[in-house]
Amino acid sequence: MEMDKTTIFFRGMPLFETATVKPPAKRLANMQNLACFFYILEGNYQISESNGAFRVGKREALIKKCGNYTAHFIKGENDEDVKAVAVYLYPDLLHEIYKNEVPAFLGETPSKPRVLLPNELIDKYISNLFVYFDNPDMIDEALAKLKLKELVMLLLRSDYYESVQKFLAEIFSPNKLRFTSIIENNLYTSLSMEELAFICNRSLSSFKRDFKKEFGETPARYIKKRRLERAAQLLTSTEDSISGIAFECGFQDASTFSASFQEKYGMSASEYRSKEKVVG
Repeated sequence: MEMDKTTIFFRGMPLFETATVKPPAKRLANMQNLACFFYILEGNYQISESNGAFRVGKREALIKKCGNYTAHFIKGENDEDVKAVAVYLYPDLLHEIYKNEVPAFLGETPSKPRVLLPNELIDKYISNLFVYFDNPDMIDEALAKLKLKELVMLLLRSDYYESVQKFLAEIFSPNKLRFTSIIENNLYTSLSMEELAFICNRSLSSFKRDFKKEFGETPARYIKKRRLERAAQLLTSTEDSISGIAFECGFQDASTFSASFQEKYGMSASEYRSKEKVVG
């Protein structure tokens, strides 16, 4: 299958993606524990999955919970290539964006009358994403979260309201919100795994099981990754000492931090700080 693809990654995960495919073509896809928003710029796109088949054409979009599905790329009226944009909606990232606050729209019923924004706003949103596809380095953590939140709010005011509301209501169930919020609030503390499990009101084994189900990684690996990412950010945005940054990010001692940082980034923390300052 011929595909020209550009992907913007966030924390190692694909977040925004655009692709051009030479039709006819088909591929099998498997993406678990997230939702996908597909927008078709040119051509036609059909997904076949457990709920049936769904076809979208030019300027149409589909939002769905991902899983195993078959994607068919079909020529448009003028035999053009299929051009599409995908935005991946990760539950843990949406939890992080909204933090402890359940958005007010989750209390509304989908059947409640409301004024929906026209699709031109979605068109404009997609068009603006190409600025970042052309300049992926412009996307930092704050901007990535802002663009996701913008899309969610636009969808909630469009004809996609019911699908989005249902998806968000599912991932913002009270138990999930509480669990992910506790993790997010304690990422940079020096709590042991047993203490974190206790705070989450779980045994250690159930905590590890629920954690991996929610975040897709073991607690130790995920927490260390997030702490190192935070440390890298502080190294380039502050003048704090390296030992102080290590402590602030939840590392018990500087030697453990140094070894972990070297392993992830291939250089010492001081080398990373110097290199990023030169690049900046």
